[in-house]
Amino acid sequence: MSDAGNPFSDDDYREILQQERCNSADDGWVLANEEPGCTVWKKVSPEQSVHLIKGFLDFSGIPADRLLTLVYDLKVRQRYDDIFTTYETLEDRGDHRVTYAVLKFPVMTWDRDIVQLNTKRSTDDEHIILYKNAEHSARPVNRKYVRCETIFSGTIIRPMPGDQGSSTATIFLQTDVKGWIPPMAINLIAKSGPKRWRQSVLDFYHSTYKQEAESEI
Repeated sequence: MSDAGNPFSDDDYREILQQERCNSADDGWVLANEEPGCTVWKKVSPEQSVHLIKGFLDFSGIPADRLLTLVYDLKVRQRYDDIFTTYETLEDRGDHRVTYAVLKFPVMTWDRDIVQLNTKRSTDDEHIILYKNAEHSARPVNRKYVRCETIFSGTIIRPMPGDQGSSTATIFLQTDVKGWIPPMAINLIAKSGPKRWRQSVLDFYHSTYKQEAESEI
């Protein structure tokens, strides 16, 4: 993308908050999985072969500001999120950045890569992270990988009501991984993604990162 202006608008923030509020069949959402600390919804779109996944996640013992770091700091993210073999900032444009990631896929399948625009907006009550699909001259299409496309993606982080030492996150995932993988398989993997990611965050924070963060205070 050649335009270095901010590609994120107030409408993008309104859209993700609107999608967060909608949890009914009338809005196209279907409950996909529910268990303590993790509720996952899916939305089937006739225009897309991959579902929009929404996860409501609880993070006991992780304050909202630290969860933001765990999600948005790429160096920290790579320490626990083992789907990424590469995750780097290509360009910091002040109000947003361009990132590049290589995602590890199962044996017998090409690994994927993806270029994204991402930004965050924080208030006293919440942090919102948004992602959009992008191109960048520093990372043209590489024949070693299949280039993914971001359709809709973002995260909303808030303190847990009644417990400032814990937090909640609403995550949205809709990525077309392209290539020769049946959409049904991709949708099954995506549906289980929020649960696996939540557990990775909790394990890394309580075993390692909490002590590091507190030693810096």
